Amino acid sequence: MISNPGASQNRIIPNVLNQQPHVNPETESTARTELHAFLNDALLELHHAQLVTGNGEWHWNEPELAHHTFIYMHKFTGKLIVNGTEFQVFRKSAFLCAPDTSLELSSDAGHEMEIYIIHYDLFRVAEKTQSRRIYERELGSPVTGWIQGPFYGIQRIVAQLAQQTSEASHTPLKTQLLLTDLLHMLWPQVDPSDSAGQEEPEQWLKSTLQYMREHYMHEIKLEKLAELAGMHPSYYSQLFKSRMQKNPIEYITHLRMNRAKELLLTSDLRIRDVAREVGYRDEFYFSRRFRNHAGYAPTSYAKQVHRNIVSLSYPYTDHLMTLGITPCAAQIQGHLPHMPKSLSLPFHAYEPWEQGRQAFLDVNPEMILTKDNAAAKAMEHIGDVAPIITIPWNQTDIFGHLEKIASIVDRTQAATDWLDRHERKAERARKKIRELVGDITVAVGTLTPKGPRMYSHRNFGHVFYRTLQLTAPQRIRTELAGKVPGVGFNWMPFTPGEWDGLEADVLVLAVNSMQERATLLQEMASNPLWNSHPAVQNGRVHFVEWNSWVVYAPHSINIQLDEAIHMLTNKRSHL
Repeated sequence: MISNPGASQNRIIPNVLNQQPHVNPETESTARTELHAFLNDALLELHHAQLVTGNGEWHWNEPELAHHTFIYMHKFTGKLIVNGTEFQVFRKSAFLCAPDTSLELSSDAGHEMEIYIIHYDLFRVAEKTQSRRIYERELGSPVTGWIQGPFYGIQRIVAQLAQQTSEASHTPLKTQLLLTDLLHMLWPQVDPSDSAGQEEPEQWLKSTLQYMREHYMHEIKLEKLAELAGMHPSYYSQLFKSRMQKNPIEYITHLRMNRAKELLLTSDLRIRDVAREVGYRDEFYFSRRFRNHAGYAPTSYAKQVHRNIVSLSYPYTDHLMTLGITPCAAQIQGHLPHMPKSLSLPFHAYEPWEQGRQAFLDVNPEMILTKDNAAAKAMEHIGDVAPIITIPWNQTDIFGHLEKIASIVDRTQAATDWLDRHERKAERARKKIRELVGDITVAVGTLTPKGPRMYSHRNFGHVFYRTLQLTAPQRIRTELAGKVPGVGFNWMPFTPGEWDGLEADVLVLAVNSMQERATLLQEMASNPLWNSHPAVQNGRVHFVEWNSWVVYAPHSINIQLDEAIHMLTNKRSHL
């Protein structure tokens, strides 16, 4: 039985073929498997196929297509207008659109034309039992938009379809087989060599994942997700699992459990309040589900030692190693006592996410550590993989970061021990500086593509101003007045050569590489303002590599302190 209900009852299949599936399949067979799954419950019915040839001007217009329409422009020069959007066509091209699309073709004069126009209908199973099948018409299509080829195979099939239409003896079965072959041909091939990176997901997946992330604390039905995706629920679930390695219900459960773990680790909420926060009204049912998922009861989860950690922030990678924990995978920068598995991650929140999802699944983390500016991006990509623990970056300084991370990973004593050792080392360093150098002022700046900056008590300036307690230039001291050290003021832009208020006995400048030093010095040598700075006049300018000083974290700070002592007590300029 085939029914043709109103458009409001028709399920819409999104453009999941011609968007080139953004997945990481192990083989090309993944895409083919998905097509087979779709076609198993579909019927294709040819309405009309025609071949248009000629050499003169030609115009064809369909304000509202009644059928799925595939156009193969084997020889054509002109324009194609789809829903008011105009495209110029100069060579072999193929385009497919769903019913209700506005379509217009116009050829240029003086060019040979050979165009195949195929109209067909698509039906999907609405009811399936052993005794009967009921099909409903689909207005959407698994293939829409521009088709990349192969044009030789496409021409062979559309030519046969056009011939079938012109012959009175054509059979529906043969045309259905030809249409099925055509869809197989239009389904894009996935190149396994492209599977290393993480590309943008298809729109249907992106929109439903976003809906789940925003509504996981409420009841979410599979039918609602399928509606958002424009798919039949069973097909949506199957396609979702092929992309995310778990079905939609499992994905939602993982989101809920990971958010619960975050609350148990970072808050003092009661179990019943945690349950309600993540969508469970019955705390006992939540506890059973949590135990099955995590292996521990919610009451004891926070007391467990979690060591299989992924760090999405290179300073926090340093913090973990300072506390005696080597992450199972991490963003890496600067010097580290050990080298965990490196992850290609954005250094700033506005940069694109580079790392593929599979890399996180492979290491099976118990916890993911991140800065607050990357938390939303982490939730988007791997929120179902493990609890994401966010340590705010700007609310506290290096010592606050260490204390917070230590409390999360149950290493408070290790943090206390490091702070004691660091303070003893800092005191010895301050004494050495006082004895060998005396009371000096130091200006600390950077000359990198981000622009010239002068730093205060945080990041690059921490070792000089907080550890060694040296005096900053007047403008920096003015900016720091009344602000909390390490939090209230970080850096300010400056123009090289304009030193008003930035004079100091010693000038320390960070550059991207020491190879840049000669070029910078050559440019500055001819600038009289540069030569007027006291540190330049006294030969007390030092260049350091930015990559070695950018990490604001314990292990790196100790290395920077050793370099600063050598730099300041050596007295020789690095010019």
